[in-house]
Amino acid sequence: MSKISLFRESLVNELTKDIEANLEKYRTGDFQYLISDTTNLRETEFDMNDVELAKIKIEPSDFNEVQCCLGAFNGLPGISAYLARDQRLWVYLTHIVLLEYTRQRWPIPDDKEKAISHIKKHFFASGARGIERDNAISRLWWMASICNKVEGLTLEKSLTAFLYQSDVRANIVERPTTSQNVVLLSAVIRKLDESYRGDKELYGREKFRSVMKELNLQGGVKLMEVLEPKEVERIVSTCAIKG
Repeated sequence: MSKISLFRESLVNELTKDIEANLEKYRTGDFQYLISDTTNLRETEFDMNDVELAKIKIEPSDFNEVQCCLGAFNGLPGISAYLARDQRLWVYLTHIVLLEYTRQRWPIPDDKEKAISHIKKHFFASGARGIERDNAISRLWWMASICNKVEGLTLEKSLTAFLYQSDVRANIVERPTTSQNVVLLSAVIRKLDESYRGDKELYGREKFRSVMKELNLQGGVKLMEVLEPKEVERIVSTCAIKG
């Protein structure tokens, strides 16, 4: 265990400005020289589990998303919601601790302008969308954070069901009424887990969209937040059949 460090905001701004000048470092070099100057860093009170973070790596034919999400979540145990939205943390990780993973998972295009845009998106973390969905490491932590709320399944099983199909994942994340309601989220992910272990029918693009539309209609009539978990489970099951 070691303490989590952040880049200084001034350094993040400088790196953002100098992406073009540093293109070769992003492609094949490194940024280790930045941490030799301790004024570039700010240590936090939170611990970083280096062993868990080392599990964040891709295989030749597999992005290994479930294990990478687990590595990010377990590698940064107990960080605050405030820190999880601080781009200085995620920029430090993509440039120092997990640089190799970041460029393997998100290969940099040959075209210079496309490369600059690509690096801004995956090596940096601008705004809520950049932190929750785009940064190479923060997206892993945030997906695990969502799945960690699911009741009745282990985190690994929740992630497996959640990550199996990207369109399904997007439909859940882009609907705050689902992703922020623990009871509803849990019922949906458990139903996906059931489908994953069976015929996987619920993962059909149109099928799942129909289910979510039906859930939205149900949510407009009944306040899901105040219903008992068993009633929410029943509604989700009914929508899955109708969809």
